[in-house]
Amino acid sequence: MYPWDGKNIYFTGFMGTGKSAVARHFARLLGRSFFDTDALIESEAQMTISEIFTRQGESKFREMEKQKVQRLAREKEIVVALGGGAIMDSDNWRELQRSGLTVCLFAKLDVLYERLGRKKDRPLMAGYSADALRQHIAALLAERQPFYDLATYQFESLPDKTPQQTAEEIYIALRDEI
Repeated sequence: MYPWDGKNIYFTGFMGTGKSAVARHFARLLGRSFFDTDALIESEAQMTISEIFTRQGESKFREMEKQKVQRLAREKEIVVALGGGAIMDSDNWRELQRSGLTVCLFAKLDVLYERLGRKKDRPLMAGYSADALRQHIAALLAERQPFYDLATYQFESLPDKTPQQTAEEIYIALRDEI
């Protein structure tokens, strides 16, 4: 029996850690369906996450995110990439714990800064100068870290590894846990 048998697997972590790409590959390795809460929200709202933040605010986005988490937690044996702030909601956390395992991807601050500095579609990263962006990432990460530390498993998203390599390493580590 594997640790994931009968359970959903939720990938969490800070933005830029590769949750969506790694989780997609992990789902393929297990032969499971893959869902990305941000993609589901964008599809339903017919807006990007940035547009939702701009037009309706972060609180509306978090409400939509909570609905997706609650719905996905009722599914069986799926792999889900969560938005970076999803586990900060206590109701979400209870549902994730009840229905599956959580895998937190993390990366060093310099790696996150490099990855996020290139992206223009992250609403929580918009409008910062280079120096201010680094400080903002560090502050937001520090706020979220206690929640990420609650995850069942922790894996580093290394800059020299592809998402597929990272997914394979996670698969091997969890498989060999038995």
